[in-house]
Amino acid sequence: MNNSLRTTAAIIACATVISNASSAQAAAITDSDIVAIASGVTGSGNGTIDLRLFTYSGSEIQNTSGLFNGDNGNNSLPQGGGADVNLFNHSYVTTAGKLKSYYNLNFTLGSVNNLTLFLDLNETGSSPQLTNTLSRLDVILNPTTIQGNPNPVNGDVTSSMQSGIQQVYTGGTLLANLNPQPARNLPVNNQGAGFADYAIATGVNVFNLNDSDVLLFNISMAKLNNGAEEIFLSGTYSPTDVSVPEPSAMAIAGIGAMLLAARRRKQ
Repeated sequence: MNNSLRTTAAIIACATVISNASSAQAAAITDSDIVAIASGVTGSGNGTIDLRLFTYSGSEIQNTSGLFNGDNGNNSLPQGGGADVNLFNHSYVTTAGKLKSYYNLNFTLGSVNNLTLFLDLNETGSSPQLTNTLSRLDVILNPTTIQGNPNPVNGDVTSSMQSGIQQVYTGGTLLANLNPQPARNLPVNNQGAGFADYAIATGVNVFNLNDSDVLLFNISMAKLNNGAEEIFLSGTYSPTDVSVPEPSAMAIAGIGAMLLAARRRKQ
């Protein structure tokens, strides 16, 4: 990687940052934490340095780069064509340690304090939905049980195990969740696969957690058509490329504080 390139470490928005692993109050993921971004800025798919949590392609789920080996992505999302569906309810599990390793691979040590998800929408059918629905988004710390018994602490979780979770778990601490829930509508931003349409700040700081802490992500979307959605972490994203049209005065203040620039580390 070119060390002179600048990248964002996090999108802070107006989310509540988790101050420590024992925090009892979940960070609310509100409208101000979901930011539309310009077309083609943040690539998704092969040839990028993304960590794929949810995707549709079996060729993009290994989440490895050099010595880094993350848990495989859940590749059960809609993929378009005759096999398409208009909703999904899926999960992804990993550890705070693996997420720290991923961020340290791409950013300056200690510069990331807000785990940010990137959403690539691909509503390219003849009658695409004008508004997609984000029905659920929550992050659970150390659930007591997870369907299928995936164990990210002592090995890699396979794609089939990720797909088998299906949001079924017990116990744990809610770190972040969509608020209001159950639905947050996402207007069509930029059609087409291969780049992110939205950045979603969760308010979770993985560097405040233990390496062995388990994180379970549950995400549901509806009112889709023609598939190929992806949800991922980005290893490269320029703060100058964020554009939110006509934000309110409160949002302006939030946007002014939400971007933390960092230098891309040499891989």
